[in-house]
Amino acid sequence: MTAVSLPGVDPRVLARRIENAQAEQIDRTPFPARQGVPSLYVAGGRAIFLGARSPYSVAVGVGLEGMVGLADLDRIESLLGRGGGAVRIELNPFCEPSLAAKLGARGYRVERFLQVWWRTPSPLPPPMPGIEVRPILPGEERRWAELFFVAYLGRPAGSEAELSGGLGLVHTRGNTCFLALQEGEPRGVGVASATEGVALLSADGVAPPYRGQGLQLALIRARMAWAAERGCDVVASSTEPLTASQRSYEKAGFHCAYPKLVMVRPPLASY
Repeated sequence: MTAVSLPGVDPRVLARRIENAQAEQIDRTPFPARQGVPSLYVAGGRAIFLGARSPYSVAVGVGLEGMVGLADLDRIESLLGRGGGAVRIELNPFCEPSLAAKLGARGYRVERFLQVWWRTPSPLPPPMPGIEVRPILPGEERRWAELFFVAYLGRPAGSEAELSGGLGLVHTRGNTCFLALQEGEPRGVGVASATEGVALLSADGVAPPYRGQGLQLALIRARMAWAAERGCDVVASSTEPLTASQRSYEKAGFHCAYPKLVMVRPPLASY
């Protein structure tokens, strides 16, 4: 993995700030399964347990500030593997170089690739015509969570347990959840949070019938304005490569800061 050259910006410092903002947002998520389970700080990053089957149980930024030893990996695996679940560790180009080899020796494989995007919040682009984007109002929490589920899986939540994932994002301290509306009807969702000057844009989603109409771009622009109002100097997000989401962020003036790999050790029962 290689980082993209960023004129006038120290890419390592930028990566530390963005990874810390991501870890902080995850760490604040109030999933019931993580109650009483503190996060683990390792070499500039954090391992956070949100449940044995939760894809949000992950180690972020470990190795950004020093060596990750075998004993450190044992501790990470003990935390994230609780209940026999998979263990996910994210790698970026600034992690200490031996970490990837250590994970490979332990049977980790690449689960997916990500690209991390960034820009300053100004100059602010104009709002998208015909689309209203705003934070949710009191009483709209469930409506947001239902639309989030439809946007990501293309179908309504099948149970309250499924819906709880979206509601967890709504109730996370520091998150502001946004709706994108056309003709007064909610059709897209997004989240913004701010940590030490970094505004993290996440949970972008548009219901399948309304994709390709600029709703995600409108969500990005509105959250950039939100970031500017809070004095943030960095706005960041991540997407999978060559996706519609990537194209939306590029249209909004974002640049790729660095790539990431999500490495996973499958549940022990699958060995």
